[in-house]
Amino acid sequence: MDLFDFDFSNDLDNSSSEPKLIFFDTETTGSSKDDKVIEFGAIVAQEEKFEVIEERCGLRDAELINIEAMAVHGIRNEEVEGLEPFESSKSYRSLEELNSANNYLIAHNLPFDLGMLQNHAFESKFKHIDTLQCSRHLFEVGETLGDYEYTLPNHKLQTFRYILFSKADEEQAIEKYGGDIKAHNALGDVIILKLFFEKLMQRAKTKEPSLSESELLEHLVELSKKSVMVKSFSFGKYKGKLLREVLEIDRGYLEWLYKDIKKRQKSGESIDENMFNTLKELVG
Repeated sequence: MDLFDFDFSNDLDNSSSEPKLIFFDTETTGSSKDDKVIEFGAIVAQEEKFEVIEERCGLRDAELINIEAMAVHGIRNEEVEGLEPFESSKSYRSLEELNSANNYLIAHNLPFDLGMLQNHAFESKFKHIDTLQCSRHLFEVGETLGDYEYTLPNHKLQTFRYILFSKADEEQAIEKYGGDIKAHNALGDVIILKLFFEKLMQRAKTKEPSLSESELLEHLVELSKKSVMVKSFSFGKYKGKLLREVLEIDRGYLEWLYKDIKKRQKSGESIDENMFNTLKELVG
């Protein structure tokens, strides 16, 4: 199985023992623990075959799409009226059928999308690969990438899209998988995710050349769990400054921030684990 040169045709082989790689994305009513999935897109890949899943989903009575979320993905309430809710959808049933420790669930910022699945009582048995966390380990902010030698400013999927892939790359992917590529469309984001995953595997291979393809997959699983030391602030009054520099000039700010994040963690709020663990090492 060559994970660096996918050339899939349709019709997965359910009798094969080879793992399936489920690349997926969701569009949702919002980002809270009570929000729901209203669009699901996935590419299920196995050896040289693939299956595309794309479905718009409805809501229960009195549920509405958050206006901030609507402004991002452009899905209106009337566009989901009369549709099956996600937990009753074909997409959900397909995901349940694939839900096995032999298979890999892959997303960019996986904890968010996995949390949305859990809002529909989905309990994952998959191995998990978060391409966002992996990219933080494998790509350095500030390094030069792509044909036009752009400096990487962040690890967002759309940033990698425009640095690493040409229009021709995207058109070839559209021809293969169908659909369209546009930001904040579930299947469109999955196609970019799929393209980026191949680059991620290539980068992992350059750093761990002795690993086989299957071992590289397990390596990405481990990187997805491993914290990354945060080097500089991307927010607040010290935005752009190195944390170790701030440690010298304003240790009290880091101590306050660490206590604040720790307090939110204890209350069950979602936190930036990378920042928390970095601050814990510096001032904890």
